Amino acid sequence: MELHIRNAARLVITAFAIVWTGIATAQTSAPAYSATAVHAFPGQAETFGTIVKSGQNLRLEFEENGRHVIQILLPAVGAMYVLDPKQQTFIEILGPAVPAADVGGYKSPCPTQKPDPACQHVGDDVLSGVKVERWVIASGQKDKPLVLLWNSARRRALKQIRPDGSVMSMAFVAMEKIDTRMAEHWTITLTRPGQEPQKGDWWFDPVLRVVIKENLPSGETRRLEKITVGPVNPALFQVPQGWRKVAAPLAPKPPTSALQSPVAAD
Repeated sequence: MELHIRNAARLVITAFAIVWTGIATAQTSAPAYSATAVHAFPGQAETFGTIVKSGQNLRLEFEENGRHVIQILLPAVGAMYVLDPKQQTFIEILGPAVPAADVGGYKSPCPTQKPDPACQHVGDDVLSGVKVERWVIASGQKDKPLVLLWNSARRRALKQIRPDGSVMSMAFVAMEKIDTRMAEHWTITLTRPGQEPQKGDWWFDPVLRVVIKENLPSGETRRLEKITVGPVNPALFQVPQGWRKVAAPLAPKPPTSALQSPVAAD
């Protein structure tokens, strides 16, 4: 069960990546929508799920290792539910509530959203006609910070200058129609010292405040299909009546040998 919980948590991250900053940053006043989410790594089969978003609330539905899984995220009350429809059970995971203003309002790239000498706004700039903020973030390497040209409206660094000398930069191309939605098309270029540049693409829906398609330089792809905009049933964000709550077991302690083994840095 613990392994299943960890896998479910990883899928939350994957789904956040599929809709990118949209899940975390979509304005509460943005239209509600539902969509099919498609994700693939290079050389692997595509995986599919469904996403329903309304205000802060989010519902993810997918298959994992042959199991039907539903996740419901309710930031306003700091709750996440992992549902097992076959067993009609659910796990409740509670955390701090996130006010609507924090979701829809201005965000810096700093993890804590609080004044931090390790994450400083040092100026402003313009990139592809878009106003950006220059942030310098301590990286743990002396005199080698991470520099971001940050755009809060898109919850995206449109340029990153990394401590290892690599640079990720984005450039606006045009407004393009993707499926039924008009989206901003941006190119992504990743350059590393001594290597050929890698290219990718990014499409951002400015109305839904969500990335609807992304082809990453690594070859990984994510997209939303069959996007339906309009009110959604509030019951989709509730645990069905009569379902049984089960406890999330504690993670097992690592073996002593693992505790003594050196840990490789990422």
